[in-house]
Amino acid sequence: MKFKMNKNSLKLLLVSTLLATSLPALALTGDSDKPVNIDSVNQALDLQGNVATFTGNVIVTQGSIKITADKVVVTRPGGDSKKTIVDAYGTPATFYQMQDNGKPVQGHASKLHYELANDFVELTGNAFIQQQDSNIKGDRITYLVKEQKMQAFSQGDSKRVTTVLVPSQLQDKNGSSASPKKSN
Repeated sequence: MKFKMNKNSLKLLLVSTLLATSLPALALTGDSDKPVNIDSVNQALDLQGNVATFTGNVIVTQGSIKITADKVVVTRPGGDSKKTIVDAYGTPATFYQMQDNGKPVQGHASKLHYELANDFVELTGNAFIQQQDSNIKGDRITYLVKEQKMQAFSQGDSKRVTTVLVPSQLQDKNGSSASPKKSN
């Protein structure tokens, strides 16, 4: 089967990538219905290998979702969209998304890797994820999407994983009756 870059495939890839890398919060509901736009200096398709490569100031958007990278590679082993792998590289590669609760999630790393079949995301090289003032920083962060399990790792004894949690900002996560504050 040939590699086809259709709107539904890209939409699934982009939404899955960003949902997976966010802290346990839901995406802005309308994002998945919005068109996916990829803007880059160059684009190359390997139809035999089922690989699409976007290079040069790559900007991927869908609704409130935005990914920026120097290079984005989308691979579909055997042409199977369920096994799609997305790799974004940058100095750093970044992502941003607004959540339904009005709180943005953003992050960056030298490499963002997402395996659709395994619902697995890995950020490597100065990995960082932030929601409001809470954040996680390390050499590598892994996230299992369905299980909402995250791990952060450092390399060597001299580096450490750093986590900052602001309890007052996390309270409405479990359905607290407190309504989120909105600013004008």
